Amino acid sequence: MKATTESEYIDFLYDFKGLWETPSRCGLKIVQKNDKTIVIATELFNANPGTSITNACAKLVQSICNEKNISPDQLIFIEHTPDQKSKLSFYNETFFKVNLQWTGNEFAFPKWESISKEDVDKLIC
Repeated sequence: MKATTESEYIDFLYDFKGLWETPSRCGLKIVQKNDKTIVIATELFNANPGTSITNACAKLVQSICNEKNISPDQLIFIEHTPDQKSKLSFYNETFFKVNLQWTGNEFAFPKWESISKEDVDKLIC
């Protein structure tokens, strides 16, 4: 399986420090809509040398918010796993809205909620 960065949900590649400060990479799309900032992080599979976006979720969100000046109360964070063109269902395209608690200093306690591609498109259009 070959990872691709060609996706309507990737505007640029984003390097971040994963678990144990491991160099990691994902695709990002950031959309300002009304008073919300929608951030879509796309897993790059083989093009990511480090931690997956799911395993580094809270740390990744913290890094993005700090670097892109996104207020925690305005954030909608979505994890995207692109279709890997496999017969195995766990390689199908998925979207998860991740709800995180803001402790005042950092994000914690992520909870994943499956959402449809159509719902994501409604959010960003």
